[in-house]
Amino acid sequence: RRMLLRAVFGGLRTAAAVATTTSRRMSSCCPDGSIPALVEDTSRALSGTVSDKMYYVAPPAETTAGVLVIYDVFGFAGGRIKSVCDAIALAGFHVAMPDVYDGTDIAKEGGLGDEKAMAWLKTVTAWDAQSKLLEPALELLKSKGVTKVGAIGFCWGAYGVVKLSGESKILAGVSCHPSLRIGNMFFEESEETQLETAKCPLAFFPAGNDPEHYKDGTLAKVVEKTGNEYFVTDFPDMAHGWVPRGDTKDPNVARDVQKCLDLSTTFFKKYLA
Repeated sequence: RRMLLRAVFGGLRTAAAVATTTSRRMSSCCPDGSIPALVEDTSRALSGTVSDKMYYVAPPAETTAGVLVIYDVFGFAGGRIKSVCDAIALAGFHVAMPDVYDGTDIAKEGGLGDEKAMAWLKTVTAWDAQSKLLEPALELLKSKGVTKVGAIGFCWGAYGVVKLSGESKILAGVSCHPSLRIGNMFFEESEETQLETAKCPLAFFPAGNDPEHYKDGTLAKVVEKTGNEYFVTDFPDMAHGWVPRGDTKDPNVARDVQKCLDLSTTFFKKYLA
């Protein structure tokens, strides 16, 4: 598995890692100290294809398991998010990532904390709207023969994963450096309220600066009351956003990007088998 992921990233330690800061201090859905936007890595060939506002990657062998990817606030071209899709596919899954932001992202809208940008983010976060934008990816996976679907979300994308779980549209959900507080910030939906609706096993991989309730058992108790597994692995050395945006020239970041993807695909193999 390690060799496969290294092949996807073109060498984890040499992937593009030029960070650009947003115009305002990182705030709102991302905790203080989060990693800023990462310039898209265009230096290597992608394994998948982009068509109709969708990135799709086929698995190396026939399978009926698929994974829906929901990106973070930096969107469809954010950092190495497409490389993340490639890595998940190589582990044995059909992968679909829709461009729910339709070509824009939080930075293009004005940056985290900007009033206009946050109003835009609220609009695309609202589940009535977001669920319709995710549906084409679910339909694409179905057209590829997928009968067992999981979802993985990054930062902002964790909100959609939990909502999909609540509607029984997935069999397993993974959230990397999750920002479920977006629901409380925009819609007065606490993290506990969101997770009370869980209808499948959920895994959480928080960074060192993510809230303690992901790590201390507070949210685990909520999910476990629904009869579903709550799996958590803490990444104390990492800052929020490290999986698609961390500088993988740093060996610790490279290590934990690898570890998080390994844990994610192992979790999916357990529940999408």
